[in-house]
Amino acid sequence: MKDGTVYKGKILIDTDKAILIGNPPFDPNSYLLQSEDIDKIIYEEYHSNPPAERKRGFTFESRLLGNVFSSDQLPSRPSPGLYAGVGFRVHPLVELNGGVEWIPAMHESDSFAVQEGTTTTRSYEDFWQYSAVFSVRLYPFYREKWKTEPYLVSGYSWTKQIPTGSGDSLKGSGWHVGFGAIRPLTTHIFLEGRFEYQQLTYDTIQFLGQQGSLQPNIDQHRYTFSLGASYRL
Repeated sequence: MKDGTVYKGKILIDTDKAILIGNPPFDPNSYLLQSEDIDKIIYEEYHSNPPAERKRGFTFESRLLGNVFSSDQLPSRPSPGLYAGVGFRVHPLVELNGGVEWIPAMHESDSFAVQEGTTTTRSYEDFWQYSAVFSVRLYPFYREKWKTEPYLVSGYSWTKQIPTGSGDSLKGSGWHVGFGAIRPLTTHIFLEGRFEYQQLTYDTIQFLGQQGSLQPNIDQHRYTFSLGASYRL
């Protein structure tokens, strides 16, 4: 400007009488500069940061889960759930994640019975479940400048399924694989979507204050659709 002030940003409107300059979304303010007050305009081509610079760092995420189960021994009806976790993208290709999944209400299609010999000691129909989850994401297209970024995910979880109001529990673990995508809504907030398949094996039971092995083990397959948001630094 003729008074020595320097403004830098994106030119939003350029006319013979005035220029409107701003830098959304990083700066909420815009400046209307009269042509008669402008000393010199220097035009520079805008270059966005490459993916390797703008995609590393911490992430905090939460997703709503829709779960469908399949099991011969422990058949459950579809149930909603919630995931909350943190992660770190160590490289544009790789991200490490850890968190907790919670399913507040599960209803069995058939009662699950605990037997000693031929005697049924207890049977359960209603459960709730939580899991500690560790996973690794791979972004195979991180070099592409797509706004929506797909990824592959795989990991392992440790799960506890608890019959409602009983004090008993089933413990197990298993692996999961899936795919998903993230899409920026703002500079730091991203929309998250994912589908996963998980294979769980329950091999331990806590029953009447005592812990023992399940014979035979209980296998459960879970198909999860999830949608949520993440905050990425």
